[in-house]
Amino acid sequence: MRRLIFFLTMLLVLSACNSTSEVLRKEKPNDFAFSLKYGVRALNELNTYDNTYTKDLVEDGTETTDMVLSNEEIEVIYEKFRSADVLSLPEEKGGPPCTAPYYRYELSMTVDGEEYYLKWDTSCESKALNRWERTMNFINREIIYPKDEYQSLPEPTGGYE
Repeated sequence: MRRLIFFLTMLLVLSACNSTSEVLRKEKPNDFAFSLKYGVRALNELNTYDNTYTKDLVEDGTETTDMVLSNEEIEVIYEKFRSADVLSLPEEKGGPPCTAPYYRYELSMTVDGEEYYLKWDTSCESKALNRWERTMNFINREIIYPKDEYQSLPEPTGGYE
């Protein structure tokens, strides 16, 4: 009986700890905006504050173009951020990577009057990071890459090892 009470108490304590983590609310707030830097050196950037996109051209630096997202695209991105639980992604810790090269991310985001600045990388695999990678692949494939603004940017030269 004592074991059962101990187990139930621990379950209650652990579930209470998990319920305090921040999550994005279901409906996109009116002030939602973000700057998402990503890539091997985090030089690609989708920025809804400035309505720009910056592409990493590797050996040729970067190039920035205007890129205005529709309300529907911003709604979709917000939902993707929410479903990927972006606020709980593991922070960049440093240390030796599990793989190289790997992607780094820097997200500055405004939500409900709150400012967030998050940094993480994909140097080691986890379920949360795999979920994020699927989110990022969707954003690139369905929103960024098809845009004329992106298509007009030059192709990168060189590569990362």
